[in-house]
Amino acid sequence: MNQHHIEVIVSADKFKNNISYIRERVQPSELCVVMKANAYGHGLKDLAPTAVAAGADYIGICTNPEATIIRDLGLDVKLLRLRMALSQELQESIESLNIEEQIGSIEAANYLSEAGINKGKKIPVHINIDTGMGRSGFYSNQIDELKRVCGLSGIDIVGIMTHFASSDGEDLDFTRKQIEDFYKAREVLKDYVDHKVLTHTHNSAATVRVSNESNRLVRVGAACYGVRTSQDFENPPELEPVMSVKTRVAQVRQVPKGKTIGYGSLFTTQRDSLIASLPVGFGEGYPRSLFNKGIVLIKGYRCPVVGRVSLNITTVDITDIPEPVEWGDEVVLIGTQGSEEITFEELADKFASVHTEINLMAGFMNQVSYV
Repeated sequence: MNQHHIEVIVSADKFKNNISYIRERVQPSELCVVMKANAYGHGLKDLAPTAVAAGADYIGICTNPEATIIRDLGLDVKLLRLRMALSQELQESIESLNIEEQIGSIEAANYLSEAGINKGKKIPVHINIDTGMGRSGFYSNQIDELKRVCGLSGIDIVGIMTHFASSDGEDLDFTRKQIEDFYKAREVLKDYVDHKVLTHTHNSAATVRVSNESNRLVRVGAACYGVRTSQDFENPPELEPVMSVKTRVAQVRQVPKGKTIGYGSLFTTQRDSLIASLPVGFGEGYPRSLFNKGIVLIKGYRCPVVGRVSLNITTVDITDIPEPVEWGDEVVLIGTQGSEEITFEELADKFASVHTEINLMAGFMNQVSYV
């Protein structure tokens, strides 16, 4: 049975166009389209064939179930795990999923090497060098450990990587320092790995903002979906948002001046007001923390969220709309209406988060329509 109170719409054509644009921009480097967390909530199973058709050489995943979805689709694409893995995950993936694993510790490297020896086939791996992200990996000055990893006989080192901590920030000095540290370590290892090994550092923001000439692979997530992780830079206009979210007006009420609205009475009308109730809330993925901060589009006008966002109801002030608003009228939570637009980045800034949080909540909690 279809749900009628919310629409989450994903444009496969825009997704394909975004990837094709990035593919052209980064050539001759290979392209890893990051599709972890159900393609950031956009739908891994539905969009993975589009990614491959648009030119993805790799798909970036995190979990074995994600890898299984790709393998069951029969897609001719390499898989790269974009986090450290548990031994149970590695045991399973080695048998049937053919994932190129990320390694950032001696323990993981030894485990994979022993597994490769027992299997009689080397396990493809990417060495993760921590140049400043601080989450995982070998530090760039752990040269002896890195050389030991390169000497293990059960693994095939196909990539050397790092991950940027602030390439979406206003100041790129730290990113440039990470690049410098990474290539110092890479140079030390040149005699210990095949010269064809894939070097990769760039995420979405770096791919848009920083020269990619030294990379043989780029890992692009947000940009493929037409979004960015901060408002300190602009995406090229060719990258269009893939997801939009809409609902409809469930009720319009005349509310006198001085009345409170919502849990906690966090909003009091300062005038006689028209308040529209929407049949969505944080149960549908609209962040609770957008109370008195969110914006929606009705009749092409920006209307503020007033009062607490409830589990399944959000209230907005429509007093300033110069034309009648009626039961069932379209409401855009994220997307365009008329000449106005509400972006994931705008809303994310309002509650100190990133677009991904809203993407994930909308995609996971609702039915998604593909156009």
